[in-house]
This record gives sequence, structure tokens and C-alpha cells, in this order.
Amino acid sequence: MTDQPPPPGQQPPPYSQPYGQPPGGYDPAWGYGPPGVPYGVPRQGPQEETTWAIFAYLGNVLIGFLPALIIYLVKKNTSPFTRFHAAQSMNQQLTLLIHVLAVVAVCVPPAILLDAPAILILLVLPYLELLIAGWTFIILGAVKAGKGQYYRFPTFFCFRMIR
Repeated sequence: MTDQPPPPGQQPPPYSQPYGQPPGGYDPAWGYGPPGVPYGVPRQGPQEETTWAIFAYLGNVLIGFLPALIIYLVKKNTSPFTRFHAAQSMNQQLTLLIHVLAVVAVCVPPAILLDAPAILILLVLPYLELLIAGWTFIILGAVKAGKGQYYRFPTFFCFRMIR
């Protein structure tokens, strides 16, 4: 290998290849490219998987578990990573719904029969759980999915009903 610049008529190969072409443009005479540029063509698959996984969590903020359900049904056979995060997003929403409905089922009948609406104060606990734990785990799940990592929520906040 020489430290001399290339002849005047030759240009070095580009640092990144167009999408769909193999990264065979590496020439040792030109090096790997500037610092911070990954070698080869960035694969479209993992980026798309992480985007869908993030949408599975962020859809909970806007609509509820419906976006996660749609993403799960569309991607369940093609992407295990997206399937895991969409299933976890749905499980988390369903688990928190079960928590709230269980407390409602226990508190509302005695409040009606005894004509004591003070019993409904117990609904504050699952409501706070829904707010704090719900938002915390949605954000945490979206961040981990964006980094391409698997992360399982604690079982109390996310029963594994859908796998």
C-alpha cells in the first residue's frame, strides 16, 4: 500500500452504495471512509422493524391497543422483533385494563348498595397505576425498541397473554 494520492483522472469510490446494491465497492487503496460512516450498505430491514416496534408503543398514546393489534397481525410472520414489541404493547394495555376493571367490579357494587360513594376513592389507585406505569412503560418500551433491544416489562404490569 502506498501513501501517494490517486492519479488525477481517478476518483475514489463513494462512501455509501445505493440501496439494493451489495457493498462490494471497498478498495483497500481508498480506506474505509470517514470516521462515523458505517461500512457497507445500511440494511433497510432492522430500521423498518424498529420503526414498526416504536409505532406499536406510541399508538397506545393516540388510540389504545388498536395500532399494536394491527401491527401484530401484519408483522407476526415476518418480523419476530416487531411481533415481540407489538404483543408486549397489547399485553401491557390489556393488563392495565384488567387491573382497572377488577377494582371497578369490587368497588362499584358496594358503593351503589350502601349508597356510599366514598368507596369509589379506591379507584384512584388503579387510575394512578394506569397513568404512571402506563406512560413509563410505553416510553421505556419505545426507547428500547428504537435501540433494537428486547425488553420485557415486569409481569405485574404486563401479563403475557399474547405471545
